[in-house]
Amino acid sequence: MHRKIQRSEWMPNIGRIEVQLVAGSYVPPVLLEGTREVECADVEFASVLTASQRLADLLARLEKLGVRYCVFGGWLRDTLAAHAYGTLSPRDVDLVAADVGIDELIAALPADIRPTMFGGVQSSAGPVPFDIWPLHETFLIRTLFMPVSFDSLLQTADFNINAALYFPAQAGKTSAILDAGMLSAIQRRCLSFNSSHLPFPVMQCSRLLAYSAKLNLSFDAGVLALMHEILKNPHNREQVVEGLQRYQPHAVADKAIAAIRPIVEGGH
Repeated sequence: MHRKIQRSEWMPNIGRIEVQLVAGSYVPPVLLEGTREVECADVEFASVLTASQRLADLLARLEKLGVRYCVFGGWLRDTLAAHAYGTLSPRDVDLVAADVGIDELIAALPADIRPTMFGGVQSSAGPVPFDIWPLHETFLIRTLFMPVSFDSLLQTADFNINAALYFPAQAGKTSAILDAGMLSAIQRRCLSFNSSHLPFPVMQCSRLLAYSAKLNLSFDAGVLALMHEILKNPHNREQVVEGLQRYQPHAVADKAIAAIRPIVEGGH
């Protein structure tokens, strides 16, 4: 039998998390309602809830409690990119909920959940794995003592390609997307920094290469410069390659790894 995780097990040790300052270019968000992108997200998220009774039950419980939640980053990015130019569909869902504590989330979920690195909880059970965080416990909001709001959450998105929130229809409110650069990044296929604080830069380098491989993205000069600095170190390169091989599909990993040498030799 699985046991429930304790609060002490999920609390991240902020002092041990490496954060690098970068030239973020956060733009004010735009609220979208009734657009093609919102309608696309609505259809795909309904399919997610049909597939995952666990997630559907959790969100129904949050709605009953009056808790507002959103889908943050990756699921929305991959959903919209898949519809825009036929790339891979999303694999999991990241959610953030306001005005709820971690203990309430743990109580609402089965005992096989695990703590995440950045202060939320993770359900790895199929068919739809998901992570969920209390808004006030998200890493950079805690670290930088930012106002606890969804606008602040958008400012913490690492890259422009992740800078959007999707709010499913809830409690009489229509569904919406709060976009701070994701749609433009998908359209232009160019990736830049959004937040000025980048946790775990070596790990992020793996993610950047994977994004580029999956979505055929280019990088702006600032991102290329950071990747060059990271990848020119042989130990870092080994870590990046290992991460790609472990966590990405073979086709994505192979394409991403092939892109390392030009970045190292380019000297950007």
